[in-house]
Amino acid sequence: MATCNKAATRIPQHLRYTYLSHGQRVLRYYKRACRNFEANAGHPLDARMSKVELRAKIDANKYEADYVKAAKMLEEAEADILTKWVFPAKNWSPGGTCYGRYIYFPDYFVDYWHPLEKAQYPKYFATREIRKMEYIMWWQKKYGTGAGEETEKREPAH
Repeated sequence: MATCNKAATRIPQHLRYTYLSHGQRVLRYYKRACRNFEANAGHPLDARMSKVELRAKIDANKYEADYVKAAKMLEEAEADILTKWVFPAKNWSPGGTCYGRYIYFPDYFVDYWHPLEKAQYPKYFATREIRKMEYIMWWQKKYGTGAGEETEKREPAH
């Protein structure tokens, strides 16, 4: 008669459940809330401000001694994020799951960096200035300077 070794029996993946500590649940809540802010903010600074406010709110309750109260606050926060969850208006499918997740800034934003920030990358900014001058010269060669040049006056077509 064969005996069944219960310890050797494998539990299917969809039936496994790992119990999370309070800290792990807080971290997962924070990450979920941050992703929601990023997806629905019109500007990256708005999302960043929301993240900072949420972090301050979490840090204010970090040393809560009453575990029951802390667990209740976390459950309320998790329920609150579900009520405020809004799927982004962006189309996520063309490039895969991360399509449109990151906001790319135009190239001229780098021109507004503080000189101390630019000093951290001297080689990049030296090359950048050369490329900018080459582009300006190409533009002027192709289209003209635009200052002092007369454009041809054409009669309107009837």
